[in-house]
Amino acid sequence: MGIFNRKKRRDTTLDLRDEPVIDLTSSPPAAVWGFPTRCPECGDYGYLDRIDVRLEVMYQHCPTCWHKWETPRSATVSEA
Repeated sequence: MGIFNRKKRRDTTLDLRDEPVIDLTSSPPAAVWGFPTRCPECGDYGYLDRIDVRLEVMYQHCPTCWHKWETPRSATVSEA
């Protein structure tokens, strides 16, 4: 019977030769909108918790000393 025929396998490989390479080993500049900034207390790298798009504020915390802070968009480097 042809009711339970196997489905033909589709080719699901991706061609990534033309995609840009993102290097995650280097840290981003100190103050760029959308990236975590350094902790104002201990100077270690912060963790970006969330971004409020309406108020344009980044909420962050430090995984080392657990300090929490907010960074407004106006405090970051101006975009070109």
